[in-house]
Amino acid sequence: MMKPRKCRFLGLSLLCFSFSFGQNEISGTVFNSRNKPVANAMIYLDSINTGVTTDKKGFYKVQVLENTKNINVFSYKYGLLSSTLPEEKVINFIYIDNKKSRKRKRSKKSEPVEIYFSDEENAYMVKKVDKVVPDELYPDIVSFRNIYDMIRGRVPGVYVTSDNRIRIRGVNSPNSTSDPMFIVDGTPVYSISNILPINVKDIKVLKGSETAIYGSRGANGVILITTKS
Repeated sequence: MMKPRKCRFLGLSLLCFSFSFGQNEISGTVFNSRNKPVANAMIYLDSINTGVTTDKKGFYKVQVLENTKNINVFSYKYGLLSSTLPEEKVINFIYIDNKKSRKRKRSKKSEPVEIYFSDEENAYMVKKVDKVVPDELYPDIVSFRNIYDMIRGRVPGVYVTSDNRIRIRGVNSPNSTSDPMFIVDGTPVYSISNILPINVKDIKVLKGSETAIYGSRGANGVILITTKS
């Protein structure tokens, strides 16, 4: 019979193994057609912004969760590049034709963008995201006790229960136990309780066909929060 201490060690080892099995690390570089590194290119896994950007040498490194199918790179200057996830741990991107990229209508760096999959084009696309909760709409922002107070009654189409459960109207009822998907600065999170109202830049609510890019994870609607940081 295995001793308790050894059992605990074995359990911890299996836990670490299962976690590492569910995550893979992929790295690589992003260059333009002149073999110059592209800095500040954003790395997306499927349609989710990882928050990772390339450094001045065009290098990136990102943790990839299981079930991720594609990796996308977006540069405000050169546009979007997409690739299915390879078996290799290194994947490099090259913008082959800079001239064509310059001819395309680019997004301004001040404009937030989303990456989504277009069934019509059978490819990932970029779209501009309009801000829906600018600071000027909330001159009393410092009076909010928490982010739920900020959202309650002030974000259209959203209902906040007395115990701070958020429901999106038209998706589920106030008595539903299903939460929407929360994405903060491009990263999915389980809770938004730690976000201070004074740090919120804008909030956007998605439902219906707008959530298609998030798959089943967005079935109960999606709340996008951008912070000032």
